[in-house]
Amino acid sequence: MEWIIANWRLVLITILFGGIIALVSEVNHYRNSAIDWKGKSLQASSLADTRLKTINQMQIQQKAVSAIDQSYQLQLKAKDDEISSLSDRVKSGSVGLRVKAVCPSGVPQASAASGITNAASAELSADARQDYYALRSQLAQATAQINGLQAYIREITK
Repeated sequence: MEWIIANWRLVLITILFGGIIALVSEVNHYRNSAIDWKGKSLQASSLADTRLKTINQMQIQQKAVSAIDQSYQLQLKAKDDEISSLSDRVKSGSVGLRVKAVCPSGVPQASAASGITNAASAELSADARQDYYALRSQLAQATAQINGLQAYIREITK
Protein backbone atom coordinates (compact mmCIF):
# COMPACT_ATOMS: atom_id res chain seq x y z
CA MET A 1 0.00 0.00 0.00
CA GLU A 2 2.91 2.25 0.61
CA TRP A 3 3.97 1.84 -2.99
CA ILE A 4 0.54 3.09 -4.19
CA ILE A 5 0.70 6.10 -1.92
CA ALA A 6 4.26 6.87 -3.01
CA ASN A 7 3.43 6.45 -6.71
CA TRP A 8 -0.08 7.90 -6.67
CA ARG A 9 0.65 10.02 -9.71
CA LEU A 10 1.64 6.97 -11.76
CA VAL A 11 -1.48 5.12 -10.58
CA LEU A 12 -3.67 8.12 -11.36
CA ILE A 13 -2.14 8.53 -14.82
CA THR A 14 -2.59 4.79 -15.49
CA ILE A 15 -6.23 4.94 -14.41
CA LEU A 16 -6.83 8.08 -16.50
CA PHE A 17 -5.21 6.51 -19.58
CA GLY A 18 -7.22 3.35 -19.03
CA GLY A 19 -10.42 5.41 -18.74
CA ILE A 20 -9.53 7.43 -21.83
CA ILE A 21 -8.81 4.24 -23.79
CA ALA A 22 -12.12 2.70 -22.63
CA LEU A 23 -13.98 5.91 -23.49
CA VAL A 24 -12.37 6.10 -26.95
CA SER A 25 -13.20 2.42 -27.51
CA GLU A 26 -16.86 2.99 -26.57
CA VAL A 27 -17.11 6.12 -28.75
CA ASN A 28 -15.55 4.22 -31.67
CA HIS A 29 -18.01 1.34 -31.15
CA TYR A 30 -21.02 3.68 -31.20
CA ARG A 31 -19.58 5.58 -34.17
CA ASN A 32 -19.24 2.33 -36.16
CA SER A 33 -22.76 1.31 -35.13
CA ALA A 34 -24.10 4.69 -36.28
CA ILE A 35 -22.31 4.33 -39.64
CA ASP A 36 -23.76 0.82 -40.07
CA TRP A 37 -27.27 2.03 -39.20
CA LYS A 38 -26.94 4.96 -41.59
CA GLY A 39 -25.88 2.59 -44.40
CA LYS A 40 -28.79 0.25 -43.66
CA SER A 41 -31.16 3.23 -43.52
CA LEU A 42 -29.96 4.52 -46.91
CA GLN A 43 -30.28 1.03 -48.37
CA ALA A 44 -33.82 0.62 -46.99
CA SER A 45 -34.75 4.11 -48.21
CA SER A 46 -33.43 3.32 -51.68
CA LEU A 47 -35.36 0.05 -51.74
CA ALA A 48 -38.53 1.83 -50.61
CA ASP A 49 -38.11 4.46 -53.33
CA THR A 50 -37.59 1.78 -55.98
CA ARG A 51 -40.67 -0.10 -54.81
CA LEU A 52 -42.73 3.09 -54.74
CA LYS A 53 -41.69 3.91 -58.32
CA THR A 54 -42.61 0.38 -59.38
CA ILE A 55 -45.99 0.61 -57.67
CA ASN A 56 -46.69 4.01 -59.26
CA GLN A 57 -45.73 2.69 -62.69
CA MET A 58 -47.97 -0.35 -62.20
CA GLN A 59 -50.87 1.88 -61.16
CA ILE A 60 -50.41 4.04 -64.25
CA GLN A 61 -50.37 0.93 -66.44
CA GLN A 62 -53.45 -0.45 -64.68
CA LYS A 63 -55.32 2.81 -65.29
CA ALA A 64 -54.30 2.80 -68.95
CA VAL A 65 -55.34 -0.83 -69.36
CA SER A 66 -58.61 -0.12 -67.54
CA ALA A 67 -59.31 2.77 -69.91
CA ILE A 68 -58.56 0.53 -72.89
CA ASP A 69 -60.82 -2.17 -71.50
CA GLN A 70 -63.63 0.28 -70.81
CA SER A 71 -63.35 1.73 -74.30
CA TYR A 72 -63.59 -1.67 -75.95
CA GLN A 73 -66.40 -2.76 -73.61
CA LEU A 74 -68.38 0.30 -74.73
CA GLN A 75 -67.68 -0.52 -78.38
CA LEU A 76 -68.76 -4.12 -77.82
CA LYS A 77 -71.97 -2.99 -76.11
CA ALA A 78 -72.68 -0.61 -79.00
CA LYS A 79 -72.21 -3.47 -81.48
CA ASP A 80 -74.49 -5.75 -79.42
CA ASP A 81 -77.12 -3.00 -79.29
CA GLU A 82 -76.81 -2.56 -83.05
CA ILE A 83 -77.30 -6.29 -83.63
CA SER A 84 -80.28 -6.36 -81.24
CA SER A 85 -81.79 -3.39 -83.03
CA LEU A 86 -81.31 -5.10 -86.39
CA SER A 87 -82.92 -8.26 -85.04
CA ASP A 88 -85.89 -6.30 -83.70
CA ARG A 89 -86.32 -4.41 -86.99
CA VAL A 90 -86.24 -7.67 -88.98
CA LYS A 91 -88.79 -9.24 -86.61
CA SER A 92 -91.09 -6.22 -86.93
CA GLY A 93 -90.79 -6.30 -90.71
CA SER A 94 -89.45 -2.77 -91.15
CA VAL A 95 -86.20 -4.19 -92.55
CA GLY A 96 -85.77 -7.31 -94.60
CA LEU A 97 -82.93 -9.72 -94.12
CA ARG A 98 -81.70 -10.62 -97.55
CA VAL A 99 -79.37 -13.43 -98.45
CA LYS A 100 -77.55 -13.43 -101.75
CA ALA A 101 -78.26 -16.77 -103.38
CA VAL A 102 -77.84 -18.37 -106.76
CA CYS A 103 -79.55 -21.40 -108.10
CA PRO A 104 -77.28 -24.39 -108.59
CA SER A 105 -76.59 -25.20 -112.21
CA GLY A 106 -78.37 -28.56 -112.00
CA VAL A 107 -81.74 -27.04 -111.08
CA PRO A 108 -83.95 -26.31 -114.12
CA GLN A 109 -85.29 -22.77 -114.48
CA ALA A 110 -89.05 -22.29 -114.70
CA SER A 111 -90.07 -21.78 -118.33
CA ALA A 112 -91.66 -18.56 -119.39
CA ALA A 113 -94.47 -20.52 -121.03
CA SER A 114 -95.59 -22.08 -117.79
CA GLY A 115 -96.67 -18.69 -116.53
CA ILE A 116 -95.64 -19.48 -112.98
CA THR A 117 -93.47 -16.84 -111.41
CA ASN A 118 -91.76 -17.03 -108.06
CA ALA A 119 -92.91 -13.88 -106.30
CA ALA A 120 -91.33 -14.68 -102.89
CA SER A 121 -87.68 -14.02 -102.22
CA ALA A 122 -85.54 -16.48 -100.36
CA GLU A 123 -85.34 -15.95 -96.60
CA LEU A 124 -83.56 -17.59 -93.71
CA SER A 125 -85.40 -19.96 -91.46
CA ALA A 126 -85.97 -18.83 -87.86
CA ASP A 127 -83.10 -21.02 -86.60
CA ALA A 128 -80.73 -19.79 -89.28
CA ARG A 129 -81.73 -16.19 -88.53
CA GLN A 130 -80.84 -16.60 -84.84
CA ASP A 131 -77.56 -18.24 -85.84
CA TYR A 132 -76.86 -15.25 -88.09
CA TYR A 133 -77.34 -12.82 -85.21
CA ALA A 134 -75.27 -14.98 -82.88
CA LEU A 135 -72.45 -15.10 -85.43
CA ARG A 136 -72.54 -11.33 -85.90
CA SER A 137 -72.45 -10.85 -82.14
CA GLN A 138 -69.56 -13.30 -81.74
CA LEU A 139 -67.67 -11.67 -84.60
CA ALA A 140 -68.09 -8.23 -83.00
CA GLN A 141 -66.99 -9.62 -79.64
CA ALA A 142 -63.92 -11.36 -81.11
CA THR A 143 -62.97 -8.20 -83.01
CA ALA A 144 -63.28 -6.07 -79.87
CA GLN A 145 -61.24 -8.58 -77.85
CA ILE A 146 -58.49 -8.70 -80.47
CA ASN A 147 -58.38 -4.91 -80.72
CA GLY A 148 -58.32 -4.65 -76.92
CA LEU A 149 -55.49 -7.15 -76.60
CA GLN A 150 -53.48 -5.37 -79.28
CA ALA A 151 -53.97 -2.05 -77.49
CA TYR A 152 -53.00 -3.70 -74.20
CA ILE A 153 -49.81 -5.08 -75.74
CA ARG A 154 -48.96 -1.70 -77.24
CA GLU A 155 -49.51 -0.05 -73.83
CA ILE A 156 -47.42 -2.59 -71.92
CA THR A 157 -44.51 -2.51 -74.37
CA LYS A 158 -44.16 1.29 -74.29
